[in-house]
Amino acid sequence: MSPRRMTFYFDAASCSGCKACQIACLDRNGLDIDRPWRRVSEVAGGCWEKDGQAWRNSVFAYHLSISCNHCERPICLEGCPARAITQRDDGVVLIDPDHCLGCGYCSWTCPYSAPRLHAAQGVMTKCTFCAEDLDQGREPACVAACPVRALDAGDPAELAVRHGSSDHAAGLAPLPCATLTEPALHLAPHADGERSTEPDVALTPRPPRGLREWSLVLFTVLSQMAAGLAIMASGVRSQSGVMLPVVAGLLVVAMVISTLHLGRPRKAWRSLLNLGSSWLSREIFLAGALLMAAVSGLPWLAMPMAVVFLVGMGKVYMQRTVPVWNSWRTPLAFLASAVVLGGLLANVLLWTVGDLGFGHNRVVSIVLMLVSLIGVGIPWAFAGFRRGGLHGFGGIAGVVSSVALMTLLVVWPESAHGPAPLILSWATLGFALADQFSLRREYFARYERLGV
Repeated sequence: MSPRRMTFYFDAASCSGCKACQIACLDRNGLDIDRPWRRVSEVAGGCWEKDGQAWRNSVFAYHLSISCNHCERPICLEGCPARAITQRDDGVVLIDPDHCLGCGYCSWTCPYSAPRLHAAQGVMTKCTFCAEDLDQGREPACVAACPVRALDAGDPAELAVRHGSSDHAAGLAPLPCATLTEPALHLAPHADGERSTEPDVALTPRPPRGLREWSLVLFTVLSQMAAGLAIMASGVRSQSGVMLPVVAGLLVVAMVISTLHLGRPRKAWRSLLNLGSSWLSREIFLAGALLMAAVSGLPWLAMPMAVVFLVGMGKVYMQRTVPVWNSWRTPLAFLASAVVLGGLLANVLLWTVGDLGFGHNRVVSIVLMLVSLIGVGIPWAFAGFRRGGLHGFGGIAGVVSSVALMTLLVVWPESAHGPAPLILSWATLGFALADQFSLRREYFARYERLGV
């Protein structure tokens, strides 16, 4: 006999928006008022229009009571790097606080905004379907508290007997298409549900947009610069002894910085436990592999590891619930950043501690400047950033200084013996870093997932 599959049922036409379910959930689980596991939101739209001497309105409003929907394809479970999320035989999805890192990746990707950070404990929390009550034959607290029985829970067959047929959470904005995660939610839509996609429809409270993850901005930019330098080291192998130690140092700094956004940094080692399905785990593993290749001093190994690492980093952000990131433009933009920053850093090292001699330095520097300029043009032309690499003070100044350096080395070869190439090299790298930090901050600010 197959296990009973627990499913929520919600009747949007019956819900009055009283929030008894939300209050019962807060009380049952001892939650702070700003960290609800179940939320009641209002969807409203329409307007007043003048018709001759009269006014007619098309105003509508209805409510949605949404929590974790304990999906059949839980994207939170797939992506959790620490294997802190599990699914019981009855479909209930739970977070183990002893294993959670507090990385927040599950919250990024969940289309129902279910996982919430418990700031004091540094772990993610969410609806448990009142699993202890279920095991004792009782209803979840939210269901028991609903005064109009707009909310119910049980096996889909039981719900069909009590309420008749209902949709599988599809076709009612802002809920996403059910095929995205296959939520355990059956829905009786409101009569005006078809109008939920109209342009002026508002959701209250409005879901947050954008991410402010400074530690991840720093991690992505610095680690991409390290990967780009590893690629350049394979092209200038005679200087790999200078470049690869810098690659290793940058990666160590970037990985330490990345732990600053964790709720429980001491559990960071658990980020490697879900290589089977989490691209976040794979990214950390690939960063470690690139670090080992750099420490070993093998440029022929560091280059492919750098490319694979960049692809893995891109896949972290290419989630099916985040369409603004889920594009080939993401890994392309990351690769372009690596080429730009890696090439410019290689050029700085060439003029600072390189030993090719001034003649060879001049030729290699010109090539590196050309490669970096091409890399700047890639995100500008294809990657879909709103500003692109050629806009903003940092980008424009970086392009100007790199062109000035190339012109100087081509027109006046003797300048290679003076301080000008070193000064221009450092200036170009500084401007490019400022531009890339700004672009990456915009990238995170553009974050917007599907759903509530």
